[in-house]
Amino acid sequence: MDITLRMSDHALTARAAAAAGIVLLQNKNRTLPLLPQEDGAPLPVAVFGVKQLQTPAFDKTMTPWRSIGVLDGLAASETVRPDALLARKYRTWAVEHPEGSEMPLTNLDFGALRHDCAAAVVVIGRTPERYGLQLTEEETAMLTRVTSVFDRTVLVLAAPGFIELNEAALSCGAIVFLGLAGQEAGGALADVLTAKVMPSGHLSFSWPEHAEAFADACAAADQFTGYRYFDSFGVPVRYPFGHGLSYGTVAFGSVSAGLDGCDVTVSAELVNTGEEFAASELVQVYVTRPEGDLTRPVSFLNCFRKSRLLAPGESQTITLRFPITELSVYRESAHAFVLDAGYYDIRIGTSSRACYLAGSIRLTRSAVVQAAEPLTMPAAQERTRPENVCFQFPEDLAEIEQAHKHAIRFSDRNLPRRSRRRGREFTGCRPDGAHHTLADVREGRCSVFHLVADMDTENLERLVCGFGKEPASVPGALGASAAIERYGIPAVQIAGGAQGLRLLRDIPDEETGEIVRRQCATVFPAPAQLACSFDQEVVRAVGRAVGLEMAELGVQLWLGPDAGVMRSPQEKRFAEKWSEEPVVCGAMTSALAAGAWPYGTAALHAQSLPETVSVSQSALRDVYGLPFEIAANSCRAAKLPDCAISGQRLTENSPLLRAWLLDCGYGGMLWGDETLRSDRIGLEKAAIRILKWMLQAKKL
Repeated sequence: MDITLRMSDHALTARAAAAAGIVLLQNKNRTLPLLPQEDGAPLPVAVFGVKQLQTPAFDKTMTPWRSIGVLDGLAASETVRPDALLARKYRTWAVEHPEGSEMPLTNLDFGALRHDCAAAVVVIGRTPERYGLQLTEEETAMLTRVTSVFDRTVLVLAAPGFIELNEAALSCGAIVFLGLAGQEAGGALADVLTAKVMPSGHLSFSWPEHAEAFADACAAADQFTGYRYFDSFGVPVRYPFGHGLSYGTVAFGSVSAGLDGCDVTVSAELVNTGEEFAASELVQVYVTRPEGDLTRPVSFLNCFRKSRLLAPGESQTITLRFPITELSVYRESAHAFVLDAGYYDIRIGTSSRACYLAGSIRLTRSAVVQAAEPLTMPAAQERTRPENVCFQFPEDLAEIEQAHKHAIRFSDRNLPRRSRRRGREFTGCRPDGAHHTLADVREGRCSVFHLVADMDTENLERLVCGFGKEPASVPGALGASAAIERYGIPAVQIAGGAQGLRLLRDIPDEETGEIVRRQCATVFPAPAQLACSFDQEVVRAVGRAVGLEMAELGVQLWLGPDAGVMRSPQEKRFAEKWSEEPVVCGAMTSALAAGAWPYGTAALHAQSLPETVSVSQSALRDVYGLPFEIAANSCRAAKLPDCAISGQRLTENSPLLRAWLLDCGYGGMLWGDETLRSDRIGLEKAAIRILKWMLQAKKL
């Protein structure tokens, strides 16, 4: 296979993105990094676990043009040298046992391995198709045996997300979450383990002590998701949301919170207090709303920003700002977003449970921020968090009282007055008596409304109701829209794939079966791993790379990562979502779409929702709908989900969709509504959205 410049460039992008999302969960006694020996020779290491060869890095539907596992990545490093005899035994075992069972360690000479190797690396993996949350007996026995021999053991978790860690796992000196890191997983891991790249990832999901905690967290679709549940109900966690270590030590200097007009400002000074390694830190801002409403979490993430890589002794001041209106909550009784009276405590830190009180803002009386489109939805179950059970932040009551005493006062008179957005009723397009094509609209000879008015109902149905259901001309793509020659409307090729374009790699000749052409799409890290970078520039670079491949391979729409909120690692397509935090989901979806847009369109969608979802209006607007609101301005196309939300299907004419369109101001394309057949007005409205997107999109 000839490797093109584009393939090489995108492999580097995938490797850098994977390294940015690797999370150092634990590092005792300086187990990591793995550095060369004193004489400069590579450090000899013993690598255990069959997943060092069959490293889970993507789901089985993806076909990368190459895949670098953990063993190959370490072997290619100039810093470490995997034990050759042990590697050979694992290769032989993997060939003889393709099902992926672990190799027994009874026949290994551990005395020789301990003498020849300075450290051990144990790789445990899970595929999305076989995602067990507990360690098996074989894996536990392997960890127990290896840690009894090697004082310096690194546990690598190549899995979609959470794995329950038992005593054998926790006895390892270092624990690294690799995730599903894409085709360059092995090289990225080697970079981080050897300090070629400093670890800077942070968990985009919570890691409780026991897997059973997720079942309790998911008991209802309310305000309590992920860490919002674990922290509010005092559930013990092994590693909190946002947790991540580095080889250096970054400490907070001064922290402060203030008001600039209607914007909250939060500043923190970061200092690398280490003496050897550069390091970066993720600054996370959490807010605790006024006491009283126990149906809402004890705190929530509002914004975040990563520092640059700081050399030892170097400092940086990070300042974040956000409108105070973002602290409002939706009140069903008022059909509005409301800022409650009371104290808003602003905390800044490195995880949901490692925060410092930066200041407090006091709102003197409650205020309506913005009226929202009224909805009629059946009542849904909402849990109430118990008092005095939630996780307690490290500051004592005296510190909170002092912060409240010096709280910055904010009056509702300073808020901008916003009335409810009202959309104009669409009554249809008026024809001008002439025949038009899309080229006429593009060249300014008519408007898109004239073109739609000229189209007959049958072709409108083909365009709108059949969008994505035509056979794709790109091998392996999901589908296409209809090419309507009479009106000069081209077919749109649609590809799926949460880790890049899911296409057929090897294209055979229909008669001989020989491979005549290849579509070499890059397999990037899974969204759950990529979000652990908490770096929108990294995600934007991945989006740009996918967009370039779309342009090269003839794809215009990409149904990529799911923008919905994670709820449990046991849910379908867990790794195809970004995070359990809606702010992170929205920010990453927005960055990915912005990166892809000059070359292709990344669609906004939530395809892994259950068939029916029962959710309250407040949870829908404050939690589950928030990612879509954040990403609305960056995404130019959205696919409607197939499920019903509290009994309502999302269609062009549904009150739920109309409310979302008005509340977030989304003006892009929508597709997936099959209820519009014979509805001329609805078909015209949907067709206008599709054609406007076509006029903006390149390669159409």
